[in-house]
Amino acid sequence: MKKEPRQARSRATVKAIVEAGARILVERGYAGLTTNAVADVAGVSIGSVYEFFPGKEAIVARLADTLLEDVSRTLNARIELTDRREDLHRAMRHLIGALHGLVYQHRRLLKVLIFQVPFVQQLPSAQQLQRELLQVVVNGLQKSREHYQLTVPSSTLYLMATSTAGSLLHLVLMAPPGVDSKAVLDDLARKMADWLEQG
Repeated sequence: MKKEPRQARSRATVKAIVEAGARILVERGYAGLTTNAVADVAGVSIGSVYEFFPGKEAIVARLADTLLEDVSRTLNARIELTDRREDLHRAMRHLIGALHGLVYQHRRLLKVLIFQVPFVQQLPSAQQLQRELLQVVVNGLQKSREHYQLTVPSSTLYLMATSTAGSLLHLVLMAPPGVDSKAVLDDLARKMADWLEQG
């Protein structure tokens, strides 16, 4: 972004621009995303778009940041709600379910970002997402460590975060017909819990 919005009106404009960008990506794909189209859908002037964003790439970057914030906020809230007396496998199933729900909720947008936006892997927020998933696992582990008596090396946490993210993205975006999502999620949660217990 060229500058961060400070006034309420400016923040509302940026929000409208980012939401318009998301809508266009979902409906028309990355090829259909232009600053003129964003201005039209957002109901703002093209000058307002360029006041905050140098081009459509910056809109995509801000959209990815917004998505990351939503994922992080939702998952950390899920961690806070976890009952420490709950069986580890059940607690992991709830966390995996929350992750799956987020991916499913944003599936159309994620599909465009992953398969059509050529620079998405270079976005700081895309790189941060993996770290956020790892941090969520760490946060949950720290809150549960005393109850579950877990000692897990960082390499295992890394593998858990990346394996879970990859599995959920594939399940939502690329799973072949007939795959039982519930069975996959149950199995994934069971394996992640077993992995934690084994250290």
